[in-house]
Amino acid sequence: MAWSVFVIVTIISLTIFIEDQERNNIQRKAKLNSLQALTVIRADMERELNKSLFQLGALVAYISVNPDIASEDFNIFTQSLFRQKSHITSLGAAPDLVIKYVYPYEENKSVLGHDYRQIEGQRELAFQARDTGQEVMAGPLVSLQGKYVLIARAPVFLAEDMGSQAEGSFWGLVSVLIDAKGLFEQVGVQNEDYIISMRGKDAKGQSGELFYGNPDSFAAENTVLSVAVPGGTWQLSAQPRKALNILSREIITIRMVGLFFSLAVLTFATFRLRHFREREVADKKLSRALLEAEGANRAKSEFLANMSHELRTPLNAIIGFSDLITSVSEKTPQKDKVCEYAGDINQSGQHLLKIINEILDLSKVESGNFTTTIETVYIQDIAENVLRMLRGAIDKSGLKAINNIADDLPPVESDERMIKQVFLNLFSNAIKFTPKGGTITLYADVQKDGKMKIILTDTGVGMTENELVIALQAFGQTDSYLVRRQQGTGLGLPLVKAFVELLDGEFHIQSETGVGTEITLIFPLA
Repeated sequence: MAWSVFVIVTIISLTIFIEDQERNNIQRKAKLNSLQALTVIRADMERELNKSLFQLGALVAYISVNPDIASEDFNIFTQSLFRQKSHITSLGAAPDLVIKYVYPYEENKSVLGHDYRQIEGQRELAFQARDTGQEVMAGPLVSLQGKYVLIARAPVFLAEDMGSQAEGSFWGLVSVLIDAKGLFEQVGVQNEDYIISMRGKDAKGQSGELFYGNPDSFAAENTVLSVAVPGGTWQLSAQPRKALNILSREIITIRMVGLFFSLAVLTFATFRLRHFREREVADKKLSRALLEAEGANRAKSEFLANMSHELRTPLNAIIGFSDLITSVSEKTPQKDKVCEYAGDINQSGQHLLKIINEILDLSKVESGNFTTTIETVYIQDIAENVLRMLRGAIDKSGLKAINNIADDLPPVESDERMIKQVFLNLFSNAIKFTPKGGTITLYADVQKDGKMKIILTDTGVGMTENELVIALQAFGQTDSYLVRRQQGTGLGLPLVKAFVELLDGEFHIQSETGVGTEITLIFPLA
């Protein structure tokens, strides 16, 4: 009896221990799932905010070189910004902190003449932007126009004073109003599985007010992440909509076996503990992988934010100055030379814009937000169009381009814009990395299985297996002497591969140092 009691007590103790471990395992998995959901929402939110802040930076750069801008010129410039897809509802400028320009005019003209120094609730952040020289984020709040918005503001310092002062003299503030409701809906805060809450109004982080969701969502047992915004942070939290089912079928089974089958429970507990140890190791690996993914995602978000900040200022300054130069009076001496310089400046600006677009396109593909438009596409037409666009670069590099695509090739059902971008990226790479006198050959045909096969070969410098691995990674660039002489972000091949796979196609690449590179694309006809 004493031995039986000992065995029963031991089995009960083991059963309780296993049950506690199972409870912890269920809770840990639930927290990992909520972390995944919040990570996706945060990445989407930071990306959408960066789109709107790009427009703000463009307006800062334009006014810094045009401080005496007329209302008509302001409307023309901001109208072009409005054509770019974002959540912006209006743009404004306030020289000496007094609102003088707004766009669209009719629905926002009521705010003209307001002085930020007299607006309660906005004065503090306006002064902060002026004194720190940094962008700030206000809200969410109800604007003077009666809309629920986020307001991003940035100071403008005159470019003409840069020589005498480190930052230039203070001109005033520019601001963008962002549709808060539309932004939150697009990034998925209305989640089916979790109650998503946000706090940190006016970018005050943990100490800021709650502005979305349930305040109880920030309890210690729920997942909380920070979102970087101008002037500070927000905080996101996820609270499960359904109560966690701690009393699972597995725990009930453990109790039944523990109570009524002592010897069987003892055997089962032994195997169960062994299984739990293995699963605990797997869970630790999963947790570590998620933390590494979280770190990589934050690094990417920081890279995008830094890249956007570093590139948009020279980009818009280049475009702004080129507009000024190209508008020189016909009476000005050396007008042709000035226009030539303006064209070079504008071309550089377009190149920087292309880099930003590539980064944002890759970000969209990785987050699953890139949409396709399926239509009838003729590969031969796209190839001919791309070769015509790049003919100048091909001739300048001393290369020979051969197009062996037949005119009667059947069409494919795909996205024409993405196919064209794929061809542009592949041809651009071939031109950049093929020495003078080399050859680029394009071929396409329909295979027996009914799929379109496209092959692009060049006689360029080629790559080793290790260099191929680097080249297919986002922002990866090899150490070839031709690569070091070329500009780029290292996104060409990763973007091509992502686009092809998004269109249900196949991407293959072979390369040999000193021989060249062969890239094969396979697309379904329908």
